[in-house]
Amino acid sequence: MRHNYRISMWNFFHYNDPGTLERVIGQIRDAGYGVEIWPGWFEEKNIFDPIYRKRLQLLIGDIPSSIHGGSQDTLEWQQLQVETAADTNSDVIVVHSGNLRLGGDTPDFEFAQKVLDIASSSGIKIALENGDLGILERALENLEGLNICLDVGHVYFTSNTMKDFVDSLVNDICHLHIQDTLGRVDHYTPGTGIIPLEDWNYLLSKLDERGFDGASVLEIRPRSPMQHAELTRKFFSENFPE
Repeated sequence: MRHNYRISMWNFFHYNDPGTLERVIGQIRDAGYGVEIWPGWFEEKNIFDPIYRKRLQLLIGDIPSSIHGGSQDTLEWQQLQVETAADTNSDVIVVHSGNLRLGGDTPDFEFAQKVLDIASSSGIKIALENGDLGILERALENLEGLNICLDVGHVYFTSNTMKDFVDSLVNDICHLHIQDTLGRVDHYTPGTGIIPLEDWNYLLSKLDERGFDGASVLEIRPRSPMQHAELTRKFFSENFPE
């Protein structure tokens, strides 16, 4: 499967001083990646506000982009996200179940469908990010036009397997969040965690069979000092044995 790599702005929240939005997006652009925009950038709490719109257009208009939605569940906020996506040529808005009022025992499908219709009218996909597999399956059964963002690491926080997720969702996945997990914590570089190669292979081969052409967004934060130490030891022991 050919990857359309993008880098999530979330990654940079784990550095002390990554610099301005202009600097970071410039680095991403110069390296040949697309970008996934988050609602805030440190002291700039809501860059989806119309006052930032021209700035975002200038920064992002010439590179592939998507949006990671914020935590609010109002129709006004969802409309704002759609407008931001449309003005920056972003193709997907990633949301969590709570943002569309789809969690719990009484999901509000009417609200979620309104959001999907607003996005569809602007040619933008709404991708529900995975938590519990049952919530995603229920949402797909009751909503028209909903897509799925499969966060690979999140699979291993559930009682289901990668095969369960892929077999159920493969035709609805339009977007990927790529990361590895150490079991209790996640968002590490692929290959440095517990996700087995056969699970990666199953996911990618099934998406390839389907003709998946969506983005693979890297959601990876800086490693801990102890992980750096262990990876360094592993590297030297495997490549330069005593």
